[in-house]
Amino acid sequence: MENTSIGFIVFLIWVIFIRICVGSLFPDQNTFHTPLRLLRGQFFLWALFQLVTVPVVIAKGSLALVMAIYIPLSLIFGIAGLVCVFKRKEHPAPLASWRQEISGCTKLQKAETAVLFILVLGLWLFQMIMVVTQAVYDGDDSFYMAVANIANTNGSLYQINPYSMGTTGLNYRYILAPFPVWVAMLARMSSLHTLTVGHVVLGVALISFSYLIYWQIGSGLFKEKISRLRFMLCVCVLYLWGNTSIHTAESFLITRSRQGKALVSGLVFPAFISELLSMGNTLDEEELPKRSSYFYMACIMLAGCLGSAFAGAILILFWGIVNLMWAVSYRKTRQLPAAVLTALPSAVFSVIYLLSFLGD
Repeated sequence: MENTSIGFIVFLIWVIFIRICVGSLFPDQNTFHTPLRLLRGQFFLWALFQLVTVPVVIAKGSLALVMAIYIPLSLIFGIAGLVCVFKRKEHPAPLASWRQEISGCTKLQKAETAVLFILVLGLWLFQMIMVVTQAVYDGDDSFYMAVANIANTNGSLYQINPYSMGTTGLNYRYILAPFPVWVAMLARMSSLHTLTVGHVVLGVALISFSYLIYWQIGSGLFKEKISRLRFMLCVCVLYLWGNTSIHTAESFLITRSRQGKALVSGLVFPAFISELLSMGNTLDEEELPKRSSYFYMACIMLAGCLGSAFAGAILILFWGIVNLMWAVSYRKTRQLPAAVLTALPSAVFSVIYLLSFLGD
């Protein structure tokens, strides 16, 4: 029991504190918005994990080698983020704007805001309770969770047949999207069982991250916080009753959060849309997006590659279409070179997959 408690503490420190520190590498007008830093740090570290793990897997390395490279790099970037916070003399985002907006509302609006907040919080808590207490069977776990458990216990990465016995060759469809290896790394770091991390801890963490992303989308769509709460209530309802098919994004995130497809549909695609909204709003103000926005977008696209070998190609296609549309509608082509550089890291993995497919 004591080891389990320590494992959860280690997991929380790694998933929350380190992510916030790394997210501080992205400047944000000298104001410390913790949820935004958490998301940026998470996608940055997912991108870093993709860049570290795929070469190790191709070289037939072990999980220990991945951790020996990835963990020190993550800590270095976390320390660098803390240095940036103190160097820029950042301070937490003030609550004055929230209080000022609430004070300017009528009693009916204040009551609606309170009701909406309670409903959103209650629905989120209900989902967390269901994720922790209920079990969902999924046939793909026989591969993804088996790969993660083998990596955790044996250290082997995609070299042991997860369905039976013996070794197997490297399948580029899977090794280019090493999300199960990330699950295995979290399990080994926290000393928790791989299935506990995959079925319980990741469900709570990734669903919560998804809500943070949708809150950022609401911030880009609505100026009033009450409108954002209405938007979030709709998101909560869609999550609860979105299981109209096993292929919906809601089904993947709620029932299959330990699989890369859930990462792509539930977090990467919404984060991609959120950053597109932010960059589009910047272009509306007749300004070019900041370099940090392009860097963050590159991290999001690499995170898509981590979840699925096909997601990188889809995101590159979408990214190219949007940038061409921006170039025509805003009559600005200066952002096109930056857009190309943003897509290059993800394009490398798509090219590797294509070459492996042609080689077969």
